[in-house]
Order: sequence, then structure tokens, then C-alpha cells
Amino acid sequence: MIKNELLKNGIRILLEPVAGVDIISIGFWFLHGSRDELATEEGFSHFLEHMLFKGTDKRSTVQIAREIDRVGGGINAFTEKEVTCIYCTVPKEHFYLAVDVLCDIVFHSTIPAHELEREKIVIMNELGASDDAPEEKSFDLFFKQLWKDHPLAKKIIGSTQSLEKINRELLIAFYKQHFTKQNLIIAVSGDFDERKMLGVFEQLDGVCSGENLLNKRTTPQRVINKDFVADRFEQAYIYLGTYLRPARTIKDYYIQLILSTCFGESVSSRLFQEMREKQGLCYSISTNRIYFSDLGLWLIYANTFPELIPKLINGVYTELAGLFRTPLSKQEIEDAKCHIRGTLILSKPDLELRMKRIARQYIIMKELLTYEQSFALLDSITAAEVENEIRYLKNNAEYNLLVFGCKDVVKYRTYNFALEKAAT
Repeated sequence: MIKNELLKNGIRILLEPVAGVDIISIGFWFLHGSRDELATEEGFSHFLEHMLFKGTDKRSTVQIAREIDRVGGGINAFTEKEVTCIYCTVPKEHFYLAVDVLCDIVFHSTIPAHELEREKIVIMNELGASDDAPEEKSFDLFFKQLWKDHPLAKKIIGSTQSLEKINRELLIAFYKQHFTKQNLIIAVSGDFDERKMLGVFEQLDGVCSGENLLNKRTTPQRVINKDFVADRFEQAYIYLGTYLRPARTIKDYYIQLILSTCFGESVSSRLFQEMREKQGLCYSISTNRIYFSDLGLWLIYANTFPELIPKLINGVYTELAGLFRTPLSKQEIEDAKCHIRGTLILSKPDLELRMKRIARQYIIMKELLTYEQSFALLDSITAAEVENEIRYLKNNAEYNLLVFGCKDVVKYRTYNFALEKAAT
């Protein structure tokens, strides 16, 4: 069983014991991301994530890397719109080292001034790299068109202008406000002694108290639109998206995953087989689900040559109309369940993925399921429950469309795409 416990020091800990493995993965998950930044703090979460590795009173940047590297482990971090995670995976005999290093950089970073200016250059390079990647650039633009000036629409990394404004005093104030025990979840997967593990984390010091930032979040107002944006790239990058029914439970999540797998989230799906394999209209096409604390999105993504834009988009609408008109077959649903079960089985040996899995389960849905419980839940889902999910999408079939890429995409701005036909 996975243990979920709120410690006396106010930190929530999630423990997944995995017998017979020689690895342990530990993640410090803070429930704040770019969404929680003020207008004057754009890019702070991501910048701070970088600066945590730039030295403490006990360790230099090189020592932080060397201590984990010498035992064959890995330490890393990432920032998202709603979370910031710092994590470490090591051979289990080096667990205490991993915890010591993680606690040191998370709670005792000195944010050295000389490293700050140097890191600005590094992140400017990262920003430039994302600007050169059409998939990343178009993905960010889709959110901007969907939610305009809402914090959820901001780039996680910030902008050139916001990066230039960051200074040490402002970043330290942000650090002290956000890295608090109220916002912290620690997730651990591996072979460990549960009692000793709880004892280690109960003794954590240097964790500040603070307010719960989740109470400050406001849900964005969606702007329905079709937009065609020309850039310097050669292909067209297409996003079509709508809201999902809020996934309040892990069962809701799996129902939506089954639907998405059948329609476009696998190579045997309707969308992939029709648009790529039968008609040859694109190289990449897929669906994806994105979950936030207050809403969910269902996205269809494809890239193609500009002259194929009308045929591809209308083809997607035709497939959507078919989904709404004709129920998924029992075979499609069973195949999707089998596919999902297989991907879960294949992920089981990866302790880092397991640690991230339990953290995201709790953060999104406040539930925790073992793999065996997930398999049982997956098997229990009926065709009627999947059909109910499709009915929700049909009744809320307003889609945002973004076509981005080469200069020729704008010529299709006035083209009469069959947006409304998908719901009929």
C-alpha cells in the first residue's frame, strides 16, 4: 500500500514501498509554479529552480553535482505551471546522502549574486532554444490565445524583459515566501524502512511556514477563437482544443484516458490510422490531456504541409463527428484498456516514474492507487461510462483552433472549416 501521512512538522509525505529493488527516488514537490506568480514575478519559479543548484553554506555548485554523481545517482528539477519539483534518484544505500543534499539545496540555497547574472545568460539561451522550436512556440501560443493575460497563459520560463528585471533581493523574497511546508509534498518510491523514512523527514528543519497559495488561484475565462499565425518555419503546426469534464477521481482520469487512447493517443487510434496511415496527411497527429487544479484540456495536435491544412483540419472534424455519432466499439475500449495496462506494467521498473506517478495522483485527485488497484479500476470501467464522457465532449463541442508556422498559413484565415459539423 502507498502511505499518505501529514507529519507533525506540517509536511505531507507519500511513501510507495517497492520490495526487492536497489534504487530509491525522492521528490520534493512544491505546489507553486508559473501560474502562482504575480505580474512582477514572471519567470521567478523557473529561475529559482535553477538557482537552487548554485550553492549553499555547505556545498558549492560543483560539490552538489559531484556528491550525487560519484554514487551513480541523478539529481534534477523542473518547473511547471502549478508545481516545482526537485528530485533525486540513487542506489538505496545512499538514501541519507540524497536527502541531505536535497534538503540543503531546497532549504538553504544562498542564491549567490555572481551565479545569478551568469544563470540569466543560461536561461536566455534556453528561451532562445524554445523560440527556435516550432512545437514549443506554437504550444505556448495556443495557451496565450486561449486565456489571453491569465497567469495560466504565461510562458513558464518568462520573457527576455522579465528575466532582465530579476535581482537577488527579489528572488530571495520569492524563495522565502514559496518554499514553505504548507506547499510541500515529499514523494518516495523504493525499498526502504518506513519507520526510519518517516523519522528522517519528521526531523527536517529550515522549512518556513507560509500561506496556502492554492487559495489565490482564479479560473481563467476561455476565449473561443480561430487563429492563423505566420512565422519563419516551413510547416504548419495545428492545435485544436476544448475543455474536458473535470477529473475529480482517478476513475474519471482513466475514463478520459480510455477515450483519448481510442481516438488519438495511440498509433492504432482512429485519428492516427485515418489521418496518417490511410490518407497520408501528416507525419505527427495525436491527442493529449492536460490537467490543472481547476480544469482540464483535451488537445488534438498535428503538423503538415500548408497546402494540406484544409483537408487535414476538416478530416479531424469528420473524425470527431464520427466519434459523437457512433459509439466506440467494445473491441476498441478493450484494446485501449489493454494498451494502458501494458504501459503501466512497462513503467513499473522505473522508480523515478513511480515517484512522479504517486505525486501527481495526489496533487491532481487527492487519491493514491497501487498498480494492482489501478488495473482493477481500469477493468471496472464500462462502455456506458466512456460514452457518457463522449457525450460531455459533444455537448461542449466548442474548439479553439490555432494554425501556426509558415507564411502561407494566413491564407486559410477565411476558409470555412467545418467547426460546427463535429457536434452534429
